[in-house]
Amino acid sequence: MSDWNPQQYLKFEKERTQPSIDLVAKISIEGPRTIIDIGCGPGNSTQILHQRWPLADIIGIDNSRTMIEKARADYPHQQWEIRDAACVVPGQTYDIVFSSATLQWVPDHDVLIPRLYEMVNDKGVLAVQIPANIESPFFKIMLKVGGNARWGAYTKGCEKLLTYHPAEYYYNKLSSLTQDIDLWKTSYFHAMRSHKDLTAWHKSTGMRPFLEKLPDDKAREEFENEIVDECRAAYPVQSDGNILYIFERLFFIAGKK
Repeated sequence: MSDWNPQQYLKFEKERTQPSIDLVAKISIEGPRTIIDIGCGPGNSTQILHQRWPLADIIGIDNSRTMIEKARADYPHQQWEIRDAACVVPGQTYDIVFSSATLQWVPDHDVLIPRLYEMVNDKGVLAVQIPANIESPFFKIMLKVGGNARWGAYTKGCEKLLTYHPAEYYYNKLSSLTQDIDLWKTSYFHAMRSHKDLTAWHKSTGMRPFLEKLPDDKAREEFENEIVDECRAAYPVQSDGNILYIFERLFFIAGKK
């Protein structure tokens, strides 16, 4: 895929940052010395870490050059590095290994989760948020449209680029590593002005691989319009003219004694 678009991503900055706020609020460590934000994007999640622990040595990493360039431009005095989330540097460990809305882009969580936990110092934590909206009407509509007779030949395989597992999977994976587990799910109700906002939200995330497989801008516009049309029945207009987009997210914090 081509690189990420920070401007498109940050159109919903408040909504995208709230899960990081909620995850940081549940971390009970006082005075961590070192923190890594894996998949930091344009740095919005990293700022929540800086606000909570201003004296900590915090680094944000992301495999997107455009995202890191945006973070460096907006927060030039902070640490940023272009690095893949799955790449663990031997000997580099942290009091908090943090990741918000990134691990769904990384395959093979059987290997990934223990690898990330290895990066945690004693008395530290692995703190993760992963979108859990695979059962949402939008996600199902995107797969339906992407696989139809018109677009299926272009988008074949795109559905496999995202990795989703249920809460039980992560509990079982983590319980083999630690007994200190906090696992929960939150439903966020986002008020959006139109059904078009649904695709605007996802154009920089889950829809991105589908759109990039299409032959030209006209095809991308028509693909997006098909999804919007399907969404009209799934997301009724509310009394104030907005629609409610329910977005579920899975969180876990795993401590190391």
